[in-house]
Amino acid sequence: MSEKGLMSNTWWLLALRGILLIFLGAGFFFHPITTMAGAVWIIGIFWFVGGIFTLLGLLFNRDMLWAKLISGLLSVIVGAWIAFPGSAAQAVGNAFAFKGAIALVWALLAIFIGILMLIEGISTKNWADSLFGIFLVLFGLYLLANGTEVMEVMPFIVGMFATIAGLTSLFLAFRVRDMGKKVDALVR
Repeated sequence: MSEKGLMSNTWWLLALRGILLIFLGAGFFFHPITTMAGAVWIIGIFWFVGGIFTLLGLLFNRDMLWAKLISGLLSVIVGAWIAFPGSAAQAVGNAFAFKGAIALVWALLAIFIGILMLIEGISTKNWADSLFGIFLVLFGLYLLANGTEVMEVMPFIVGMFATIAGLTSLFLAFRVRDMGKKVDALVR
């Protein structure tokens, strides 16, 4: 695809993203248990795969070796525990019956990875990593103090954010489409 029609021909990807996010938000509002169990499973998959990529990345870049090794191994272990529960009932159990344990694991993982990101951000002078590391540590501490309550309302909070993100994505998709048409007309 030429650069000329890139915006006017790919706007629908943003629209599709928006529609999917709106459906996800609706799922969290109308079927919170099923949607939360599925979301927890997806998060587990992301952690598991992300941990594998972190470990594989050590073959190419050994900066902060110990931090990446520990982070990768923890992500693989926690991701596998969450993503491969054994049954659908156990997945729902992971998401809701043991929400305190999941909140604890998430809190500890957020604090640990936040500290690692903060150390790496300071050592590489990457302030975005440092700030995100601080955010993760604070979020982890908040989860430690309020884990069960946070997990109770989490489906509705995520549903609200997914719906807002979906509507925003739809709005941007149509803006990109219109802007792409204008750019194409100018290029001709």
